[in-house]
Amino acid sequence: MTENKTSEAQKRATQAYREKNREKTRKQSAKSAAKTYINKYCDLDDLAELKHLVAAKEKELLSE
Repeated sequence: MTENKTSEAQKRATQAYREKNREKTRKQSAKSAAKTYINKYCDLDDLAELKHLVAAKEKELLSE
């Protein structure tokens, strides 16, 4: 059998951190997914749509 490289204590600590910081880990996960999508799967049409969404969000945030 293969052994886990991560100790049980580390797994518990990681899980506790994720539960305590749900919004932060959710944001990190979404950011990672967006980067992966752009770098691996995006075509020119998708990229144009994303640019439009980014520009709209930037305008919204600047007007706050």
